[in-house]
Amino acid sequence: MNYNNEPFPVDPKVIFERAFDMATIALVHLNQKDCPRLEELFFEMHKTCGAQPEFSIWRDKKAFEDLGYVPNIKSGKSKSLNEFNGLYFFGEKKNDKIIPIYVGMSRTVYRRLRQHAFGKRHNECSLAYLMTGHDNKEINRANVHNNFNDDLSAKKEVVRNLHVALIPVQEDYDLYFLEVALAGILKTKWNSFRTH
Repeated sequence: MNYNNEPFPVDPKVIFERAFDMATIALVHLNQKDCPRLEELFFEMHKTCGAQPEFSIWRDKKAFEDLGYVPNIKSGKSKSLNEFNGLYFFGEKKNDKIIPIYVGMSRTVYRRLRQHAFGKRHNECSLAYLMTGHDNKEINRANVHNNFNDDLSAKKEVVRNLHVALIPVQEDYDLYFLEVALAGILKTKWNSFRTH
């Protein structure tokens, strides 16, 4: 046990073997004909109750549930299951196949996906920010929103058009380990292992 009474896995090799199975599952999910693009899982709602119209992005619960991505944890003050704990995979189409280009993990996958696609700050839409900085080395956290917001918006559009698949993972240790292992197994182009 660690300081927080979290158990270590009995045999880490078992988790590594699971990673290969999950890589296969991710590839199958990404290449199913009904695999959605990220933007298909959310919708924009317009509110007009204030002086200015407000726009907010909502999760399409039915779309997630139809795909089998049902809530598996309670988040915030909710008394019922309202979030998805696990891994998410982004894929892009190449030669009539969807190939994984990014794997992420979160205890709040629904929220994290919305941030990737529609986030306002660079730390929310981190994949779009990474892509923007890769294309233009002048971009950094301090200037991206002032000088390069159009570039960042264009990359968020790219991210919204990526295909997405989810795999539930409950154990925190497994979640952290599997993200790195799957990025290595699938050779995902946009994962980086440099610490912050």
